[in-house]
Amino acid sequence: MSDNATLVRALFTPRAVALIGASADPTKNSGRPQRFLKAHGYTGDVYPINPGRDEVQGVPAFKSVADVPGPVDHAFVMVPAKHVEDAIRDCGAKGVPVATIYSDGFAETGDEGRKMQERLVATARKAGVRLIGPNSMGVIHPASSLTLSVNAVLEMEGIKPGGLSLISQSGTILGTLLSRGAARGIGFARMIGVGNESDLGVGELVDLLVDDPETKAILLFIEAVRDGDVLAAASRRAFAAGKPVIAYKLGRSDAGRELALSHSGAIAGPAKAADAYFKAHAIARVEMLEGLLESPPLFLGHPPAKGKRVAVVTTTGGGAASVADRLGLLGATLVPAPDSVREALRGHGLEIGRGPLVDLTMAGTREGVYGAALEQLLAADEIDAVVTVVGSSGQFKPELAVAPIVEHAAGASKPVAAFIAPQADKSLALLQDAGIANFRTPEACADAVMAFLNRSAPRAIPEVDTYAKEKADGLASRAPAALLNEREASLVFEALGLPIAPAQVIMSPGEPVAVPFPVAVKVLARDIQHKTERGLVRLGIDTPEGVWGAAEQLLAEVPEAEGILVQSMAQGVIGEVIAGYRLDQEAGPIVLVGPGGVMAEVYDDAAVRTAPVDEAEAMAMIQEVKGLAPIRGFRGKPAGDLKALAKAVAAMSNLAVLDTPVLEAEINPLMVRGEGQGVVAVDALLRLKSS
Repeated sequence: MSDNATLVRALFTPRAVALIGASADPTKNSGRPQRFLKAHGYTGDVYPINPGRDEVQGVPAFKSVADVPGPVDHAFVMVPAKHVEDAIRDCGAKGVPVATIYSDGFAETGDEGRKMQERLVATARKAGVRLIGPNSMGVIHPASSLTLSVNAVLEMEGIKPGGLSLISQSGTILGTLLSRGAARGIGFARMIGVGNESDLGVGELVDLLVDDPETKAILLFIEAVRDGDVLAAASRRAFAAGKPVIAYKLGRSDAGRELALSHSGAIAGPAKAADAYFKAHAIARVEMLEGLLESPPLFLGHPPAKGKRVAVVTTTGGGAASVADRLGLLGATLVPAPDSVREALRGHGLEIGRGPLVDLTMAGTREGVYGAALEQLLAADEIDAVVTVVGSSGQFKPELAVAPIVEHAAGASKPVAAFIAPQADKSLALLQDAGIANFRTPEACADAVMAFLNRSAPRAIPEVDTYAKEKADGLASRAPAALLNEREASLVFEALGLPIAPAQVIMSPGEPVAVPFPVAVKVLARDIQHKTERGLVRLGIDTPEGVWGAAEQLLAEVPEAEGILVQSMAQGVIGEVIAGYRLDQEAGPIVLVGPGGVMAEVYDDAAVRTAPVDEAEAMAMIQEVKGLAPIRGFRGKPAGDLKALAKAVAAMSNLAVLDTPVLEAEINPLMVRGEGQGVVAVDALLRLKSS
């Protein structure tokens, strides 16, 4: 058996479990797992470990896992934090392959707890024990009645097996989704509370579930991405296997953006970085917790959509309008009834309008009408997804109300979402049993549909220009400090292929000026990055004497300056752009493009991607930024050199592949000239990651 197969068996279908720290009081947290295992019918051996008792809850107890007479596949650890390391050492000696640690008091508590957790992991690795946790709510596998958890949700009778597997960084969410799923007839294949992810993390567990025949879709509740590269690779594997990965992630607010030196750090905060990360690796992101439960049928068996075109078909105008309004707000295009639908409905004596809703009115309740409309909508090439909205008949005549949806949507080539406007549990259950996505609220319905439409295949990773990489790496690695001055940063960008304005450094007034006029004269100091805001730039100087006078003034203002940067001013400019790069703590390297200049942060308008990107992806970024409409030739204005801009953004994104890690970088502004005239960088910021 492979190592992964052994791990999966030990995690989810252990032949025997040890409950280390088991309590004789079944109402205590440490007494619950044993009671839950018995109540739910776990058939493997259960060994309570409690050095102070001979029996626990009527079962013989052992002083240590080492004293257990037979093999143990999985240990559930509930002792105080200071005793956990010894417990794991005993597990290693016993040959226990995996331990789930419920105990808290580790990295989540601060520096001392973090050090204790590091020692625990080192001990576990030496002992050959894989860890879930610490601070884990446990592992649940309904098919084998494994309920290694203290979560009170397991007081419920029976746990429905199903095709959804949940990996959660919150233990409480295990119970939340298990109970809500039970109420909706939704079952789970596997449920894991990862806790602190000291060893086994979200990414590695996703990778294990890709090969699990019970798992059809993988759900993630994420507070922070801690293993970005591993999760990215696993999610790409899941996409190839036809298993959607759907995430609900906390952290939409961008608190802490002010800590970044660059405008880019403020513009592309953690929320946008996370969106870019998920999209790059084909992870669907839902905005509502309920979406984790309700959205999977939209993805199962359906490839990514070609567009964001949605048809909303209904017999109740108000209910449909509530979904349509939300869809429009989220960026969907509402498609009126195609001619094929109108023709089919004429055959039933019904003439409908050309509005954004396919409103069948009460005539849609007549036999054959709803089904005829739905059949044609699902066949129409100009539609990517269909939303069906059911009115009061869903409550009082559920079989009649949802029958045409079940008949035509089950197994359809494109996804169907059904919103039931009234409280209609039976209609929802009929749809759930048929494998059709069903929703109780218009907001949840729209959110789930948009999560499907926004998901695309994993983005290809572009090839690296080895020569440019080595040249830029050499310059970056020789920088005298982590924060480069403008000239040093410019040379790194130039090595990557970005056009840089001609410039020179002078140390004192009187030195010859060797760059074309007119010029800008700036203080050169690595600790002063945004010089314009501090009045340390002089523009439009067209004589050597003017340069020397400006240099004298600036050196008087900043005597500690490293020199004076004299830079040719770009001519023929029709627009200013910001191109930025940042090493995000969770998403990894990201690149952005948006409107540049002093207003870069004001409009919060930028396209963000994980880096690197190729020129085609960079062009797509340029096209999606509203504030760049002027350089796209808006309303007859002269268009900028978008090809050159895309090439520059792609070149900057290659900071991601340097061996010398770059923390953040920015060109603001990157001057865009007319078509065929290129772009030129006239400012540069680059900060390396400190060793």
